[in-house]
Amino acid sequence: MNLKCRLILEDYRKQKEYFAKLGDVAHQILVDIANDLGLSVLAVEHRVKTEKSLAGKLERKGDLYSTIEDVTDILGCRIVCFLADEIDKIGKKIEERFVVDLENSSDKRALIKADSFGYLSLHYICSLPFGKEWPDEICGKKFEIQIKTVLQHAWSVIHHDIGYKSDFGVPRDISRQFARLAGLLELADDEFVRARDNMVGYTEDIRKRIITDDADDVQINMISLSEYVLHNKNMQRLIKEIANICGAEISVIDPESYIPQLAYLKIKKLGDIEIMINENYDLALKLANKALSVAGLDIVSSSVALRFLCRAELLNKNYDYDKVVEFLKISLGSKEKAERQATLLLRQKGEC
Repeated sequence: MNLKCRLILEDYRKQKEYFAKLGDVAHQILVDIANDLGLSVLAVEHRVKTEKSLAGKLERKGDLYSTIEDVTDILGCRIVCFLADEIDKIGKKIEERFVVDLENSSDKRALIKADSFGYLSLHYICSLPFGKEWPDEICGKKFEIQIKTVLQHAWSVIHHDIGYKSDFGVPRDISRQFARLAGLLELADDEFVRARDNMVGYTEDIRKRIITDDADDVQINMISLSEYVLHNKNMQRLIKEIANICGAEISVIDPESYIPQLAYLKIKKLGDIEIMINENYDLALKLANKALSVAGLDIVSSSVALRFLCRAELLNKNYDYDKVVEFLKISLGSKEKAERQATLLLRQKGEC
């Protein structure tokens, strides 16, 4: 190793602790960016290159570097998101929060030839600006941020683990196999975005139909039921009346667990729930009053109306003891608990 490279290693030893502090700061900023965007990400990671790794890099590519400032990946950060269109959203925020060396940053996605497939991700060379809340010793130091999807991350990890770096020296058939795999991953990334957009579109359509009372024929699923609970005026009125019994606040939760219970009662469409509300409203309210008036609850869930509507349905439709136990066992799991609650519920039929 020549003198220049040895001096770079000596500077690395002196500054390693600063790169570690910089990594912690950059990591938290990336976490904040994801939170600000409302994105759920797979991982935010960072690492400081080891002395052994840096020495190996200098041995291979030492001619490219004059000082430690020329080595821009001593600190490497990575944020792994789920969907391909989230990369640019995160990238835009990174450009706002960090000083970005755009000349040395690279959008790997733009480097792939139109008729090729391969490694796709967005790389930034960044630094923290001086004059902010951070100490000067960690500002101005360049480091790398990679933004990639889960599938892009998997691609790069596989490449690294099996030692596949480029087409050179790799048999043509194997090279073509990797190209096909890369194409499949790229296609899968695009399809995940399309699936997300379709889910959003479906949700918006169902919401509009519920608000305009045009959703009777909509099949019950996790999206339609959730939107129904939140936006159907009769359901909302019942939820609020039940909450007022004990002066509780309403906490919005996913009502998906009620889908198998509704199916047991042969409630398969949103119009069936509307009928159930019309037929069981008063009884459901009485059952709720009996259960909650002395409970002292501060919070009830948004699915509370479904709970008492289902129980009112059991009573109004004269389900026998065994059927009531079978129904309650869906949510309680335990047959013993279901039997106890079935006895109490059937006893209330005469009282209400």
